[in-house]
Amino acid sequence: MVPSEFPGLARLAKDAGQEATAVEVLPGDVGRRRYLRLTLASGGTLLGVVYPPEEADSRRRWLAAHAALLGCVRVPRIVADDGAGAQLLEDFGSRDLASLLAEEAGSRRPWLAKASDAAAAIAALPDPGINPPFDAAFFRRELELAREAVFDLHLQEPLSSAEKDIHDRWADALCEEISRHPKALCHRDFHGNNLFPTGEAVAAIDFQDMRVGPDAYDLASLLWERTTLSWMAEAPAEDVRARFCRARGLLASDFSRRFDRVLLQRAWKVCGTFARALALGKGDVYRSYLPGEVRLVRRLLSDSPPDRAFGRLFEERVARVLS
Repeated sequence: MVPSEFPGLARLAKDAGQEATAVEVLPGDVGRRRYLRLTLASGGTLLGVVYPPEEADSRRRWLAAHAALLGCVRVPRIVADDGAGAQLLEDFGSRDLASLLAEEAGSRRPWLAKASDAAAAIAALPDPGINPPFDAAFFRRELELAREAVFDLHLQEPLSSAEKDIHDRWADALCEEISRHPKALCHRDFHGNNLFPTGEAVAAIDFQDMRVGPDAYDLASLLWERTTLSWMAEAPAEDVRARFCRARGLLASDFSRRFDRVLLQRAWKVCGTFARALALGKGDVYRSYLPGEVRLVRRLLSDSPPDRAFGRLFEERVARVLS
């Protein structure tokens, strides 16, 4: 039943004794990996993953991250792996945490608490050295891409030299600041589409980019991201932060300040992601997300001189138009 264009996966399923009665080819991700849901003759489903040769390093990093997380965070069980790019994994199903939180308001707090516990468990792990740590240059490059996407591509109104200098001084200061935050291991893409409700715990997928970074990074990814913008409020977010701080032995007030600064960097980066997608004609769904991210940046800009200067520019050139 496995389509003929996936011969390695077909052989693996046969060798593992996993007869499929139906196969659904799932949407891909940003890489070139392919995903298939196999419905088994014996009942249940498995997830088939196919790594093309150019994704060999991604597969190596996924396996290393899986080994590091196993036993402390719920991750998919490896049913079979041919060592050459095909895997059969435990299937957490089609309903991710983002869907549950959107559809079941009454379940938000307990499941966010479980997600906070998973983030704290990851943060407590030693660095397995799978990827280089986040640094100021990495964050700065993200903000440079955001500037180009919002002003040059989407609004088609590039900044003047003086305006660009205002943006760049702000971006430099913010990225240097968050690069000095206390460090912890980060999942890197810890958001509702990569988390799954499984029994009493949140399970994580897509962890191959795990690395050390600012200790608030994963919670900033979880809270106020595109699937939560329409309903997230300060009270449930504060509960999540407080729970994370208790687990990590952190002072909540200091962590909250760090969280806001990391979230500001991410919010402007995400504005750029959505603006670029719109400029490339990739769908109106991003048009509905962008105003919420713009409002988030507006809320998070502080009273520091770089933030005030960029805030005036942002209000005139971005918020006035896009929020």
